Amino acid sequence: MKSYRFKIGLLFCLVYPAIILAKEVVFLGIPEIEYFNRRHYQGGTQNWQISQAESGIIYAANNDGILEYDGTTWRLLTRVVDVIVRSVLAHEEKIYMGAYNEFGYYFKNDRNEFEYKSLSVNDEISALGDVWNIIPYNNMLIFQADKGLVVYRDDQDMQFVPARSRISNAFLVNGIIMVYDEEAGLMELRNNNLFVVSGGEQFAGIGIGTILPLSDREVLIGTISEGLFVWDYQQFKPWETPAAEIVANANVFCGVNYGSEFLIFGTIQSGVIVTDMLGNVQLIANKDRGLQNNTVLGLDIDNEGNIWAGLDNGIARINFNSTISFIHGYYDIGTGYTMEIFKNNVYLGTNQALYHISNEDFRNPEKSRDDFTRIPGTSGQVWSLFVDKEGRLLCGHNNGVFEISGSNAQPITPTSVMGAWIFRYPPNRDDILLVGSYSGILILRKDGNNWVFDKRLNGFSESARYMEWDSDGSLWVTHGYLGIFRLYFNDDYTEIDRVEEYREARGMVDNAALNVSLINGEPLFSSIHGIYGYDNSSASFYRHYMNRYFINEEYPVVIQQDQYNNIWFFTTEGVGVLRRLEDGSFTRVIGPFYPVHGRLVNGFEFLKILDERNAIIGVEDGFAHYSVNERKNFMKPFHVHIRGFRNHDESVTYYLAQPNGEQKQIPEWPYAKNSFEVTYSATTFENSNIRYSNFIEGIDSDWSAWTSQKQRQFTNIREGKYTFWVKAVNIHGVESDPIGFIFVVNPPWIRTTTAKVLYVFVVILLLLGSWILMNRLMERSKMLEKRRQQEKFKIREEQLRNAALENEKEMIRLRNEKLRNEMMFKEKELANSTMNIIHKNEFLLKVKEELARVSKQRDFTGMDRKVKDIIRKIDKDIDNDSHWEVFELHLEQVHEEFLKRLHEKFPDLSSKEKKLSAYLRMDMTSKEISSLLNISVRAVENNRYKLRKKLGLEGGDNLIDFIMNI
Repeated sequence: MKSYRFKIGLLFCLVYPAIILAKEVVFLGIPEIEYFNRRHYQGGTQNWQISQAESGIIYAANNDGILEYDGTTWRLLTRVVDVIVRSVLAHEEKIYMGAYNEFGYYFKNDRNEFEYKSLSVNDEISALGDVWNIIPYNNMLIFQADKGLVVYRDDQDMQFVPARSRISNAFLVNGIIMVYDEEAGLMELRNNNLFVVSGGEQFAGIGIGTILPLSDREVLIGTISEGLFVWDYQQFKPWETPAAEIVANANVFCGVNYGSEFLIFGTIQSGVIVTDMLGNVQLIANKDRGLQNNTVLGLDIDNEGNIWAGLDNGIARINFNSTISFIHGYYDIGTGYTMEIFKNNVYLGTNQALYHISNEDFRNPEKSRDDFTRIPGTSGQVWSLFVDKEGRLLCGHNNGVFEISGSNAQPITPTSVMGAWIFRYPPNRDDILLVGSYSGILILRKDGNNWVFDKRLNGFSESARYMEWDSDGSLWVTHGYLGIFRLYFNDDYTEIDRVEEYREARGMVDNAALNVSLINGEPLFSSIHGIYGYDNSSASFYRHYMNRYFINEEYPVVIQQDQYNNIWFFTTEGVGVLRRLEDGSFTRVIGPFYPVHGRLVNGFEFLKILDERNAIIGVEDGFAHYSVNERKNFMKPFHVHIRGFRNHDESVTYYLAQPNGEQKQIPEWPYAKNSFEVTYSATTFENSNIRYSNFIEGIDSDWSAWTSQKQRQFTNIREGKYTFWVKAVNIHGVESDPIGFIFVVNPPWIRTTTAKVLYVFVVILLLLGSWILMNRLMERSKMLEKRRQQEKFKIREEQLRNAALENEKEMIRLRNEKLRNEMMFKEKELANSTMNIIHKNEFLLKVKEELARVSKQRDFTGMDRKVKDIIRKIDKDIDNDSHWEVFELHLEQVHEEFLKRLHEKFPDLSSKEKKLSAYLRMDMTSKEISSLLNISVRAVENNRYKLRKKLGLEGGDNLIDFIMNI
């Protein structure tokens, strides 16, 4: 009979976790709540209605105006009225708002900045009082104000529907506009007139906070002070459900449906209350449970399933669509290390003590910190909980082993025993229990129905936090620093025969953070370097096939198999599961567990599988509850936004809020302002771990690496038209569509079309000026040469007349002959000069004609080519060999005697050096010689220096005087 009772008790303990969760519970704890205060959004304290645009951006009606949130940054839209904004609606790319005696909408201008247009255009609709609601209805908008309704079709078509007294609320329910008039009661809008519904007068004076559809045939009416009622369009009756009293006592102020599954109530006294459609409370989030304020003034559900609450002081985002909730913070139970469900109680082991709470209270959304009772005698670090085969609960504690019964803890080990990590039955033994401790292994043995301490095993004294049996009866023990140990026992497992140590050998990388787990009956060893098995035949470790599920990923430090053959794993940052498929393979799941990433107790990871849909995870300040959520779409697409694009030197910022919106204006910047900063953000709110990649079309060759940076700066951009692209990827690997922004950098003035045209005109003017200058120089040179020759002739004639009187006839004849030779020389020289002038004039006339034709050309695109062609002709004329041949012939004829004497005295001179000597004898400057030889003046100076050396001149000798005397 005793054995039968033990078996029944054991069966109860094993199946009870599934029994208590048979009725699905959304949250055992509180989902993640993100709070924004006025220091975050730089606005007023109170926040009323909240609305999300199709782009994903959140808008909130705040005391100071309209707030906008893009997932990263809050900003306040330009304030247009100096009164409290009560209502907001993001609708069809416009942001409608209502305030005291004012309503209208914001729209985007060409710079993608908001501008405001008021709709309070006449006396009838400009003194409405506060505008509390904006409701989209049949291609219209209903603005609900104190003094009535405004039915808005467009800017020119608005109709005012006056109130009987004061309208304090309006709702769209099952396609009907329901209105609460404080004196008339519950009314309906039909054909732009208000009618009291049958029985609606009973609500006069009591206030209606919300009306929510329960089905197509029933709606729920939440009053502020008289509770909740169900209306089937025929009669009103109280909503008799478990949540009715809780919600009624909290004073309903607003409400919203969460799909067809839940009702969300915003209350004055108790924050946000969530129920299912049957009236069972699923969540209470108030000041004690995550909210900063108990008064909720507005509610909205975003496209990710988050609940947004406008509070009397701040804004809250409740991650209601999450798979994770937390039993932490408010409950103040400490860091979570272990958990067990045992005999209608939930036991939670933390770094503070062992706590217990009844199953009923544990599942109750209203549970408080007082419901968690600390078991006396267990203060301090709790490491583990273990249910033995006969249904007893044992606790591994810093102070040893305790047996737990209800709220009592009975020590089993003596005070000299410190630290109990883990419990393991030996193979085929139910009467002894091995306990891994801080310093070796303990044995507990059965004494009747009780466990008693037997002894500490000799032969092994290291810490034994992880222990698993192998099929041969040996025990594997892993140590966080010393490696792996394999313990062999005697036949009854009461003595250790020998110990084998494995330290950085036999296939293992190192000893760090090694853990052993039993997977499908096989001991597997996990560490940051991978998962290993042990091959007894080769006496070495090998890399296990499960490593393939972690390719290019962080390897798990702990793995654990559940009763459904799924493999759960912990990395240094998070948790995940390899879900077993029908074919025996696994699929890796990590997305649902991101809320606990960074919150785990590294080195002391804990996971308790309750059933196929629920699990408990230990975190830094308590525990996390994981619950399967089929509603959540982890692959849901999201938007990325370019929030600002500005030049570094300007305060003007271009905004592009709509991902699929058309860019109305392409900004242009001068080249001097070619440095920019762009900021961007993604409208996904579940997790801040968003990464971005960007690409500048026209500059970058590829997308940048993924980074968490939400801005990019780029400087010294060359002129051109560019498109900045950005995309984002979230924690689930979903990548957004890229969004682009087009901008233009204009060229510097020197590279503009105007500058290029000016350059052409300057070239033309320079050529014309050169032509005129050359003509004048030629004429002047001709006149000077003629005068010089005339003067020389006069002098020579006078000399000859004087010589004729003094010399003999023969001398006269000789001098006359010499004079004739000189005259012949001068004539040749004059002829040569004249020929050169004629040739240059002919060439310059050609230049003139070419320039005349170029100046008449209206198309400047070919002008540059034509000017270059003219320059090429000039160069050709300068290099004309035939001209040189004529010139050299005259040179040799005129200086025949000189060249002959020069050759006789200096036979080593080259023809080029002889020619240079002749030019110098003609008293020509280096510049004139460079023009004749078509070389630089510097080259002429170098040739003169070489000539001096060949002529044997010293430093002080004058080269020209020397040549003149040859």
